[in-house]
Formats: sequence, C-alpha cells, structure tokens
Amino acid sequence: MTKKTCEVSKDDPFFRLLLVDDNPMLLQTLAVGFTAYGFEVVTASHGIDALMQFQAHGGNFAAILTDNDMPKMNGPVLVKNLRTLGYRGRILVMSGRLTVSDGRAYQDLEVSGFLSKPFEISMVATMLAQSY
Repeated sequence: MTKKTCEVSKDDPFFRLLLVDDNPMLLQTLAVGFTAYGFEVVTASHGIDALMQFQAHGGNFAAILTDNDMPKMNGPVLVKNLRTLGYRGRILVMSGRLTVSDGRAYQDLEVSGFLSKPFEISMVATMLAQSY
C-alpha cells in the first residue's frame, strides 16, 4: 500500500476532519486552510456541538482537532466523551496556553498530540495525509 500525497479526495471519509473551536474567526481560517488541502471539513463551536456533529457523521473522521478551552464543554471532557463513544482515531488538541495541569487532564485519553496556536496548517495537513 502506498501512502497518499497531501492532496486527498473529498469523497474519502478517511479524510474528513472535525474542527472544534469557540473562536469563529479561527474556526473559519482552519476550515478554509484544511479544505485547500483537500480535506472535507466539519466544524463545531464547542464540545456539545462537536458531539452532535460526530454522531451526525457516524463517527467517520480521519482526525479531530479540538480547542482545549471552550464554553459548554472543554477539550478534556469532549475527548473523554469521544473515546466513550468508541472513536479510536487521532485527536489533536489545539491551545494557545496549555498548562501542565491541562496536559495531565489528557493523560489517560489517548490524545495523539498537541498543537500550539498559531500553527502551520500545511504542516498538520501533510502529517495527517501521510499517515494514511
């Protein structure tokens, strides 16, 4: 099996991303950026919205990128709920100010990594595309 290039098919559910952030401008920027790399993007503005989108798409996401600090449901609670629902894919946590105690909250939740805001969309898109 060969690895796919960064340009992916929009019809491939393995290249659908769920982006979760309470900052509408950042969420829009991320959506445009990842769409430019061929990902199908589903957005959510907080954890509860993310769980609704997750279930609406049958949990078929290549990866989920979530903010840590959000109203209604923060990152650790969202990740715990996603794992409880059976999601075993990549979850990347985005934050501009992740503390040691924040990191500990994810310790047993099988998080794939942390992204420090701001980050290069091209780098993350390439990493995600090459992992399949």
